[in-house]
Amino acid sequence: MKSVTTSLKVFGIYMILIPGIGLMAIPDVMLDLFRLSYGEELWIPRMIGLLAFIIGVFDFYIAKYKLRKLYKLTVLLRYFAAIFMIGLWIKGEVEIMILLFAGIDAAGAFWTMITIKNTLPNTAGSLL
Repeated sequence: MKSVTTSLKVFGIYMILIPGIGLMAIPDVMLDLFRLSYGEELWIPRMIGLLAFIIGVFDFYIAKYKLRKLYKLTVLLRYFAAIFMIGLWIKGEVEIMILLFAGIDAAGAFWTMITIKNTLPNTAGSLL
């Protein structure tokens, strides 16, 4: 698994299946599994699942159609998501298990970033 497209496809499938379909179909089970609190309104995690599903589909198709101009953007957005989740935990708004998801986002971003640098050396210097 060395290519940029592989890293994006794997991350896209993760987003589609775990937070995406998982939160849309069985939000209470998913949130209990990861010890994340939720209120009585399950439509909110279902909507988050929908957004995660959509992001996963975008990442998968960015890789499938080799939309190179968007590779680095996916890295930046996943790092942003990880930092945001860490910030929520620091503020005490979410439980520590959110750091698992922050770690997955950061690891996926790092994998894609490294493969960009190794396979697309002429674009490694620019941020976007």
